Amino acid sequence: MTEPKKKKIIGLSCGRKNGNSEILLKEAAMGAEEFGIETEIIRAMALKVLPCRACGGCWETRKCVLKDDVEWILEETFVEDNALILSVPVYHLRASGVFMCITERVNHLFNDDRGGYSFLKRTKVGAILSVGGSQLDWTSLSLLTINIFLQHGHVLVDQLQVADCPVSGMILGMEKELERARQLGRNVAKAMQVPIEEVKYMGGETAVSCPVCHCNVLQVPEDFPDVYCPICWVHGTMYLDAGKMKVKWNEEDARYPRFSLEAHLRHFAEQSEKNEKFVKEHKYLMDNMEELRKKYVSYGTIIKP
Repeated sequence: MTEPKKKKIIGLSCGRKNGNSEILLKEAAMGAEEFGIETEIIRAMALKVLPCRACGGCWETRKCVLKDDVEWILEETFVEDNALILSVPVYHLRASGVFMCITERVNHLFNDDRGGYSFLKRTKVGAILSVGGSQLDWTSLSLLTINIFLQHGHVLVDQLQVADCPVSGMILGMEKELERARQLGRNVAKAMQVPIEEVKYMGGETAVSCPVCHCNVLQVPEDFPDVYCPICWVHGTMYLDAGKMKVKWNEEDARYPRFSLEAHLRHFAEQSEKNEKFVKEHKYLMDNMEELRKKYVSYGTIIKP
């Protein structure tokens, strides 16, 4: 009788080899190993990672047409039944470019031959590590942008943003942050051993943190008191409690956030209906697209290095 495959943690490092991001990730791996959990690390910067070209080829073939290592990265981090720890540097407010290139290459998986929608059931756990060279106000979009990837298939267990670490290897002198990363690994290992419905978030948060990604960046759709999380699309109402700002979040939105299977299916249905309506209402445009495009195809001075 074949034994069931033992679950492991995949660590995706998007920083330099043996740099601050990778050191934090290895601390987390050491913490997980205290619980007997196997970890494997992918060094994204050592692989070939190309940006999405918006060519549309994947909608025809259900596979990305670019020839690089991103398909393999997605298999290990997104498709396989592994826990995930993302460790990503922030160079200018948000997650690094290598990581964002990987994030933008996931769309074709939703039409995968194996039934891509199943990836969105969020039955796996994950955590986030991020480190920047400046103070926290210069890393403000990092956790938010990393959650764009993680929230598709994983329930967030913990996340850590480290600031003021401008030199590669400087993290070695930050003992508090190293121990916090190790605890993050322990938290992921613990979460792997309970049913997904019982997984609890074990990281820090504020009175206005989103109940799904636990970030505290809010967007105002029109005017206060209505707010929502720009990543998870969970809506809430802001209010004052003893002079402190808090948010009452919509429980239904929190149950089915933007990247859940239910929300994706609803989005695809709505988008399909909108597209059909647009095509009907703009028949002249659709029939004469190439002719209308000629004006812009021949215009402009395109320069190269």
